[in-house]
Amino acid sequence: MKNVYIINGINSELAQLFIKKLNKKDLIIGFHRSSYKGLKKKNILLTKTEKNLKEKIEKSFNGKKKIIFINFAAMRDENILLKLNTQKINTILNSNILTSLKISKNILPLMIKYNFGRFIFLSSKKAEQGSEGNILYSFSKSGLYGLSRSISKEYSKFNITSNIISLGYFNSRMWKSLNSNIKKKLLLQTLHRKLGNPSVVFDTIKLIIKHRFINMAKLDLDGGLLE
Repeated sequence: MKNVYIINGINSELAQLFIKKLNKKDLIIGFHRSSYKGLKKKNILLTKTEKNLKEKIEKSFNGKKKIIFINFAAMRDENILLKLNTQKINTILNSNILTSLKISKNILPLMIKYNFGRFIFLSSKKAEQGSEGNILYSFSKSGLYGLSRSISKEYSKFNITSNIISLGYFNSRMWKSLNSNIKKKLLLQTLHRKLGNPSVVFDTIKLIIKHRFINMAKLDLDGGLLE
């Protein structure tokens, strides 16, 4: 049985690192907002729209398929509520949650057909707690919780699971853009006091894919982030 990985936010650092660990025989369908700047491989199909997604999957692989959707998309805003404009609201919500909703609707019929499906939404522990100046990021990431739990309850009988991986601080472009004082302050808010290694994210994804028993969960990979 072949794996089809549908990745929203394929340009993200975590997505690119994850792709390197996949089997060359697996199909990857990647969604991106602008130009693709990642790996160039024959098994990667790129798209900006969820239209005809079902047909693309069927055409690319004959036979039974394991379909796994992973949402890596994470667009941030840097404004308080009073300063938000409609365009910014639509752009960030579409990137962080609405595109995932549309993709999910399109691939569910195939998951039901093949009696297998995995939805994995990457979120942010800090965003879920509410973050000053990042209201849209917090709002959209928190919204994934309701989306994921609803999918779990509606489609678990078809061997379809939906889970959230809530991340703490990792060595990423976003982290590197912060000044050293802020970095020190943030790390002091965790029990681990160090940045997370991306391998823990990939190991958790593999675990979720393998075990149907992990369903409707929110897994915190944050090194013990304090409130």
